[in-house]
Formats: sequence, structure tokens, C-alpha cells
Amino acid sequence: MPKKLTACFIVAVVILGGLGCTRGDKQVLLRYKFIPGLKLTWHQSSKRDVKKMVGDSTVFSASSKLDATIVQKVEEVYNDGSALITEIDTWRYEKPSKDDSMIVDTVEDVRTLSMKLRPNGKIEDLQFHGEESQAKISYIKNYYEQGLPVFPTEEVSPGYSWTQTTKVILPDGNMEASTTYKVKAFVRENGYDCAVVECNGNLIIPLTPDPQDTLMVSGIDRIQTTGKLYFAYKEGFVVLQRDHWIIDGDREKLVNGKKEQYKIAVVVDVDFSLQDKVIE
Repeated sequence: MPKKLTACFIVAVVILGGLGCTRGDKQVLLRYKFIPGLKLTWHQSSKRDVKKMVGDSTVFSASSKLDATIVQKVEEVYNDGSALITEIDTWRYEKPSKDDSMIVDTVEDVRTLSMKLRPNGKIEDLQFHGEESQAKISYIKNYYEQGLPVFPTEEVSPGYSWTQTTKVILPDGNMEASTTYKVKAFVRENGYDCAVVECNGNLIIPLTPDPQDTLMVSGIDRIQTTGKLYFAYKEGFVVLQRDHWIIDGDREKLVNGKKEQYKIAVVVDVDFSLQDKVIE
């Protein structure tokens, strides 16, 4: 074979070989896997810095840390593949004692909810149990709809990305919130084979006035989110998640019959890690 043809043949083999390797890259399907009785427990820690501004002045500034235990249990799996899941969130935080402001008490709050969840992550129904305010329920539902990933129908590999867009209905018109997800790598995390999914989003969450709140606080939160999700694709659940939120909020409240406007600026860092997995 002439040298030039030999060289061309070698180059072609290298190129086609490389293309063949590209087509053969590992691909996985991102799906939650529901087993009746499966109980997952996560620990969540968060740190937040809050500022309140009236005009050009900062009238309040504080930092706080919160810890929570999140427990989810698969109660029932339906014929369409979706599942009924109960969730119990127990939050622990510190605040000054009612009896002595120099003493700090550790307080616990518990929230219980149930959801119908599809294997791709789409929430079809969400119900809260207990005495949650309608304003808080509306806020959480908006966050879940805008901020939780719905996985693509096809298998994915590093470099794959998708964007979710949600129409947000506001009093003065509609807007669109969107989050882009990108598969960055396959790694081993906490004993599981995981897909690392990065997110970058802009959420728009309206605050509806609570009829039981005499201040009738209303407004809108614009949230920039960045983060990483470690998803165990064989077992079908989240192993680790880290998020960073920057919240720019416009507020309005009623004071002595007059409306007062102010702004809030919040920076939040959240770590969410799997602690236990059992089948009951």
C-alpha cells in the first residue's frame, strides 16, 4: 500500500475508532424507582443571610443556621408507575427564649405532606397535613413546580442538557421561569454509582396574602439557583444535593391601614445528604 494511502487509512481508523468510542459512551436512564415500604432519610443543613431594606436603608440583617431531617416513605405504587409518598420534615433551629432573651432555645417544627410522584420526578399531586398557612402551601407548591427536575425520556450521558420552563401567573401579567440541567459526570458517591446533574435556574415565586395575617404581606421572590444533584441511577434516588440560592424579594405589607413597601435580600446555601435506606 502506498505511503500516502497508508497514512490516510491510519488516520481514518483513528477517526472512526474515536467516533465509535463516542457512540459507545455510557448512557443511563434517570428514573426514581419505587418499592413499597422503601424509607429514605436525609439530613439537610442550611445557612442563610437575610437583609431587609426600606428605600436605601438596611433596617434588618441576620444570619442563621437550620438543620432538618427529611424522611420519605413509599406507601403505594400504582399501575401507571407513579407512587404515593409520605414525607415528614423535622426542622431544628435556635431562637431567643420567650422568658429570657439572653437564653437561646432549640426549637423543633414538623411538617407532614404526601405526594403522588411519577418516576421521571413530576409531582402530580401534593397535599399538606396539619395547620400550614395557605400562603406557605402556595409558596412551596410553586417552588416544587419550578425548581424540581423532571428527567428526560431518553438515556443521558455527560454533556446532555435540558431546560424546564414554567409559566408563572402574576397579578400584573404572566412571566416564565426556567431552569437548565446538565449531566456533568458519572461518579461514585457514598457507595452509589451516581449521575452528577448541575442546575442553573431563575425561579419566580409569588407571595399570596394570608387571610390570618393582619399585615397581609404580599410580593414576589426572584430566585437565582445553582447547584449539583448526585442521583443514584441504579437504585433511583438522590444521594447528595448542594444548592446555592440568591433571593431578591419585593414585599408589601399593611400597617395602620397604609401599604408599606420593602425589599429583602437572602443568600442561602443548602446541603442535602442521604443518611439511611430501609424497606419496612
